[in-house]
Amino acid sequence: MKDKPFDFHGAKFTIKVLTSETNGSYTILDVIHPPNLGPSLHRHPKGSETFYIVEGYYEFILDGKSVTGKPGDIIFVPKGAPHRFVVKYKGGHAVVISPPELEFYFFKVSELLDKGEVSYETESSIGKQYGQVFLDNTKHWK
Repeated sequence: MKDKPFDFHGAKFTIKVLTSETNGSYTILDVIHPPNLGPSLHRHPKGSETFYIVEGYYEFILDGKSVTGKPGDIIFVPKGAPHRFVVKYKGGHAVVISPPELEFYFFKVSELLDKGEVSYETESSIGKQYGQVFLDNTKHWK
């Protein structure tokens, strides 16, 4: 699972640091997003999330406010804060320090996606188990 890229809704995810390597504190993901992609509004009850934008432009909705992330920017999402993002026209690359266990949500859903479509309900259930709580199903990874 670690250091082996996998497809997640068209984005290329690589788990760089497992939660087990941080004494249960966080995980680190390296993600290459195609353009116009992002999750629906969600929150993380297990911890904060930090995005380091390597390439591209990201439009975040964070606590109801629009925030643009460009190369070199760091976007901090406090624990429990409702947020979403969409990657702008040329796609993007971000290194993400995510709450603990979130790597399992991405990896398990990616395994199901390899076998076919995954319903929002199934993905939401897996998300809740690992700290990705969806607040609506609009614009979900589309």
